[in-house]
Amino acid sequence: MNLKRYLVWLVLIGVFTGVGYFGYDLYARYLAFTEAIRQDRIRAEEIAANRTLVLSALKSAGVESQEAVRGFWYTYKDAWGNENVVYFDPDAFARKPNLSDPQINTFAAEVSASERVPREMMNPVSEKDLPPALQFHNNLYSFGRAGKLSDMRGQLEKARAFRNVTAEQLWQLSYIYELEGDYAKRDELNQENCQRFKVRCASELSIRLGGNVVDTSLRPIEGASVSLLGRTLDKEALTDESGTFSIQLSAKPMEKIRVSAVKRNFSEGVASVIVIGPGKTDYRTGNIVLGSPITIVTVNTIKHTVTDSKDEARLDGSFVLRTSNSTYEIPDGAIVKEDGTPYRGAVDVYLYEFTRDTVPQNLITLDTFDQVMGYAGDLMQSFGMPYIQFFTEKGEELHVMSGKPMLLTYKIPGMQDLRSNTDGFPYGKLTDADMQLMIDASRGYPGFPITREFLIKNRLLRFPPFWVFDRQKGVWDNVGMRVLDVAGTIQTVFYTN
Repeated sequence: MNLKRYLVWLVLIGVFTGVGYFGYDLYARYLAFTEAIRQDRIRAEEIAANRTLVLSALKSAGVESQEAVRGFWYTYKDAWGNENVVYFDPDAFARKPNLSDPQINTFAAEVSASERVPREMMNPVSEKDLPPALQFHNNLYSFGRAGKLSDMRGQLEKARAFRNVTAEQLWQLSYIYELEGDYAKRDELNQENCQRFKVRCASELSIRLGGNVVDTSLRPIEGASVSLLGRTLDKEALTDESGTFSIQLSAKPMEKIRVSAVKRNFSEGVASVIVIGPGKTDYRTGNIVLGSPITIVTVNTIKHTVTDSKDEARLDGSFVLRTSNSTYEIPDGAIVKEDGTPYRGAVDVYLYEFTRDTVPQNLITLDTFDQVMGYAGDLMQSFGMPYIQFFTEKGEELHVMSGKPMLLTYKIPGMQDLRSNTDGFPYGKLTDADMQLMIDASRGYPGFPITREFLIKNRLLRFPPFWVFDRQKGVWDNVGMRVLDVAGTIQTVFYTN
């Protein structure tokens, strides 16, 4: 009897235990299901809020609501100088995890500075389906290749030297020189290709090149002179009352055409297009933005005078010109005409101080070849940009050549952004220890030792290298610098051509 009772109790205990476990499991599943629903609702609300913020930011950037809702293609240059064509899908963008206001604002700024194409006008094409010339172009601009053009150039020059070069290789070599702004070398190689292989002998494509020249408030600039770098036009091109220019010209397939826009009282603007080949006859540069000077002074290289009291005309014939962030030391005889001969007489000097908010975007994103990850090292692009112009009294532009440059002392205006890593780059925040390392190196070596290679070698990519824009070539040159103090004062060479 006791055994039966014991067995009954065992059965009852088993039943209640099973029911209890099942009930607990059921309750746990209910809680998990409820939490999943709650998380889904929170995520859906987050996505909806992101979508609203993105559409609002795009509207502020000049994108119509209907266009943004439908989606569009846009082009932009990334931090490495690579050109990208991207499709914007508002729903996919809103689903990005941890989407922040700075990310949204950065995206809207990219779109604002880009050219947009409606969704239905483009279809994606795989790399393997592109023509070989475009594949070569993409390879040069792709991650890991940018900044390493010298490697490819060396291989092609070697093939040329051994006389076993092909027509395609000669074109590739000429294209690299064209990207680097060496137009004389480009023309020499095209002529060789014509003589040896009967190709690239003439500019057989007839195209129309157009665009708009505007100020930093996007107001049209009338009467700006538009020219082509590395080429001559049959007649001068000027912008009309709406700031528009149109040039009819002949071009070769896969030719890089750089357009320069100049007007007195404005900074110079440069933009570029690549002639793809037959089938496309109309090309546009988009807006070419010209900035305004903060001050204009006159120096006289004969009388050796300068009009602003804060500036200096030194006994050795040099001049010192100052702005809030920049000090230019101009050697005697450094201001020259276009042919390189020294200019004697009165010179109007236009001085600019661009910040990351005021620098014309089409200028700073133009052909910056750089292999550095993260900032990709463009001090002017990310944090500030000094700029200077020289004109005769009659309006002829003068230059300071790289062979006899100015000495620039420059206070970086964006140091706080570097120290706080406002842009969220992967190398972290700039520290006083980083600055001190560069100061010590600047004192310990001659010249300007803080180069891009120095920053790579010493793992200092959170501090960007310095670049100077060569206005004759239309490309950026990476130059070394000295770091003078932890506040971000640097010293480097500076020139216009």
